Amino acid sequence: MHFLRHQVAPVCCLIFIFTLITASCVNSQTPTSAPFTGFPTTIHDPADAPPFPFQDPNIFGIEQQRSSAVTTLEGALACLSTDKVVYGLTLENSNVRAEPVSGSCRMGRTPRGRLVRVTGVYAEDQAEPLSSLKNVNSDASYTLGYEEDIYPIFNQNCNSCHGAVAQINELQVTDYDALLKGSVNGPVIEPGDAQNSRLWEMVSTGKMPLIGQLSDEEKSIIEAWINAGAPRQRSGIPRLSELWLALNPQDVDLATNATCDEEVADPQTLVNGRLLQFLSCGVEPDEETIAQFLTPEPAASSSAASSGDSAAAAAPAPADSGSTVSGAIAPTLGLAPPSDADPFLIPQGGFCIEQRLPRLANQDRSITALAFAPDGRLFIALDASPSGQNVDPLVLLDAFHPSRSIVVHDSNSDGGYGEILTESPRITGLNYANGALYVSRAGEVGRIPDGGSYEKLAGGFAVQSQLFHANNGIVVSDGWVYVSAGGVRDGWSDGPLENISEDAAQNIVSGGNGLAARIVRAPLDQLLSERSINNFQTVARGVRNPYGITRAPDGRLWFTDNGSTNVPEGISAGDEVNVFDPSSVPGGTPEGATPYYGFPLALTGANPNWRAPAIVLPNTAAPTGITWAYGTLFYGQYGRQPGLYRVGRAANGQVISERVMLVWPLISLATAPDGALWIGTGTGGLYRMTPGCG
Repeated sequence: MHFLRHQVAPVCCLIFIFTLITASCVNSQTPTSAPFTGFPTTIHDPADAPPFPFQDPNIFGIEQQRSSAVTTLEGALACLSTDKVVYGLTLENSNVRAEPVSGSCRMGRTPRGRLVRVTGVYAEDQAEPLSSLKNVNSDASYTLGYEEDIYPIFNQNCNSCHGAVAQINELQVTDYDALLKGSVNGPVIEPGDAQNSRLWEMVSTGKMPLIGQLSDEEKSIIEAWINAGAPRQRSGIPRLSELWLALNPQDVDLATNATCDEEVADPQTLVNGRLLQFLSCGVEPDEETIAQFLTPEPAASSSAASSGDSAAAAAPAPADSGSTVSGAIAPTLGLAPPSDADPFLIPQGGFCIEQRLPRLANQDRSITALAFAPDGRLFIALDASPSGQNVDPLVLLDAFHPSRSIVVHDSNSDGGYGEILTESPRITGLNYANGALYVSRAGEVGRIPDGGSYEKLAGGFAVQSQLFHANNGIVVSDGWVYVSAGGVRDGWSDGPLENISEDAAQNIVSGGNGLAARIVRAPLDQLLSERSINNFQTVARGVRNPYGITRAPDGRLWFTDNGSTNVPEGISAGDEVNVFDPSSVPGGTPEGATPYYGFPLALTGANPNWRAPAIVLPNTAAPTGITWAYGTLFYGQYGRQPGLYRVGRAANGQVISERVMLVWPLISLATAPDGALWIGTGTGGLYRMTPGCG
């Protein structure tokens, strides 16, 4: 069997290179007169060097800038008021705007991890930069707040001894209520009186933290906060997310929108304040300082890591984002990263594989979905092959082409198969439950009871005939029917969705259909009795084309999502593996309160409902089927680095995926009653995989 190389639609390859800017603002002119020779020519120990005998300006008349740590908005404004720049680090892939207005025309982007120079701070929709915090509203007094100003200091410097896990002397400083409660010796803060506060005594004298030292700026912030009454939140001071930071244009990857010149007479290069961490004033910070703030990227598959593709989300996840995947996931296998040199259809990691029903491949059929009954019957959805010599040119452009069918095969033997449904619209999901085969096909959901014929249960799902996705996967779990309902726009055409709200992005991808580009569910009993699409409700939003969906033993649902394509490499296009907990969305939950996945470019701010991916995949990975087998998840990739992947937990706790077999085009997966993993390909290949081979 030969490896079939697929063709992926053209991708806009505007690659954001994650490098740090090395331009320094320290003047280094060479004097024309003889160099100063008052110091010893050899200094064996820098500590023995005599003190520098002068202050700025130095003997050469050159101003020597000195670096000072700046981590707060107040410190940044103080630095800017002295005509120095503030160095900062971009925490996310950031759009750069022409005006301090949400949604204004885009001047370009800055990738995550870039060192940039901030030259000004602007309030929303204000033309003049701020000179201090007070002139945001000249009539308002302001106070610092624990959540905005104090918690970041304590979380970075004191977490190991006084955090959520360890509390020496029962003191926790990373929680507001716990901090005010104090330690075993009583309160450590006297609100309004820093001089009589035990916390300030320990901080001001340098006794705390035990390791490292707080900067003078950080100490002054803590003192001012206590003297202001130690409030939980700021008063009068804007949050950074409400402000805009002007960047040096040289630090921006300029890609001006065509409309910018028409909309803005004097465009700037501004990013939202929440996307940047201040680091220093006047002089570029060292690498150690940068490393303290450059947190690791979200957990990514081994395929993303090995290829060098960055798949960072473009919006920060809240604390309860679900980005930490809990539950039983088998350890990683320690496999090598994916490579085109991998043997085709030979499993790695100690698995054996056997081919079943080879006549399907000989007939050039495509297997689009698989499902098992408890007695070993295997239901197979068939379609015309997406590749080969005898492809009907209309089959992939017509969701209702009459070539589709469902057949049943006895997996306990090597017998043939028999058709139970013919002349069907495209079939994308199968699941057997309660004596019936549940079917997700273009535009509707139905079932085939044992010994019966097809029954339509609900119609009206979104369908775009040129897209394979239709309404995708289906699973019956705990009395509910779940459908991973796809959208009507695909990655090859739409590119990133930005400059719009989350609701607007959802509406574009769904084509206005309230049950598309979502995970939806209906009560099984109610659906069987009423048979209406009105029985379905949204339980998760913000997905493009969630192809596969499966139930794990703990009751959670895992699904794959096929993201956009025309997206720069440095930005996640939304190709993901996600996990959804049905218990987190009780019946009747309003749609606006349901989890929000994907669309990182559409996020306009901190969204409390946003859920980070369980695994971020490289752009154009195009994940397909997914199933639980052998103590973990297996899923397929149709696009970049195609094949069968296994989810594993590394020694450091990170959840990653490893390719266990190079195969293309892999579309469907299912787990048999005996636990074996079955694989269906787009060229009619049907395979049974089990552990046991070296």
